[in-house]
Amino acid sequence: MNISDWNNDEILRLVMAKGHVTQKILLEKLEKQKGHSVPQSTFSCKIKRNGLKLSEFQDICNILGYEIILKQK
Repeated sequence: MNISDWNNDEILRLVMAKGHVTQKILLEKLEKQKGHSVPQSTFSCKIKRNGLKLSEFQDICNILGYEIILKQK
């Protein structure tokens, strides 16, 4: 699936839907893995602003069992 033109919100909605998790559950899993919490409102705003860092997205993919593959067109 080519998601090159998708924004943070579209990508995370897909990943969370396929992983059968809500933002709240995802944030709880991130807190367990990273040891610090992020308020849900802050996380939501970051996604809507398209401000999610690559490292944050990598953590989310890791938690939900996805890998990120980069291939040349």
